[in-house]
Amino acid sequence: MKVFFVVDIKSGKVVAGKGGERESYPPITAISRLVSSDDALKVIEEIKPRFLYAADLDRIVGLGDNFSLLSKLSKRVEELIADCGFRSPEELEKLPFTPVVGTETFDITQLDRKCYVSLDFKEKFLDASGKFESWEEVVKFLNSFDLYGLIVLPIHAVGAMKPDLSVLTKTLELSEHPVMLGGGISGVEDLERLKEMGCSGVLVATAVHKGKIPLDVVRKGKF
Repeated sequence: MKVFFVVDIKSGKVVAGKGGERESYPPITAISRLVSSDDALKVIEEIKPRFLYAADLDRIVGLGDNFSLLSKLSKRVEELIADCGFRSPEELEKLPFTPVVGTETFDITQLDRKCYVSLDFKEKFLDASGKFESWEEVVKFLNSFDLYGLIVLPIHAVGAMKPDLSVLTKTLELSEHPVMLGGGISGVEDLERLKEMGCSGVLVATAVHKGKIPLDVVRKGKF
């Protein structure tokens, strides 16, 4: 199972995501036992992850972007995948990282290239397309696409140290793609459970910063 270390980036700094309340995310040093700086490049220098998932919070909410920083980060890890609040297929061209298309901002009926798709939830399914009756329909619809995989992202669980597995179980049943989970992973026991369930990967941050998942796990990038 692949392990992606997560950075939520706001104005070039890493912040600690919790519950999707993006405007009030504190700097990562407020919760981390491991890093001495909020600067994204320094965080990666100290954590040294093999695989990295980045959320460009500025671009997701439409207040600028961190593309130049993401380009630098891509050179410091083996693989960078990033959700930048993409809203059109044209935005997915010539990127120095693998795009993550989130249903919160992107009309997935317009998808025309290989990427990751993030199924975004905040208590309810976030569907920018407005064209689906349910998230289950979205999973079935995406089975006809060539994708790197799906990411089940219950935003309300981010930083909560308690994973929401309700959608994940059904997604694993319905999807013909590899499925990863992000948000709420609390420690090694959760990693073991997710691996047994058949997850292809996980996104972790808070549990690493709090010492619940050993640094060695994100440095290897495998569990």
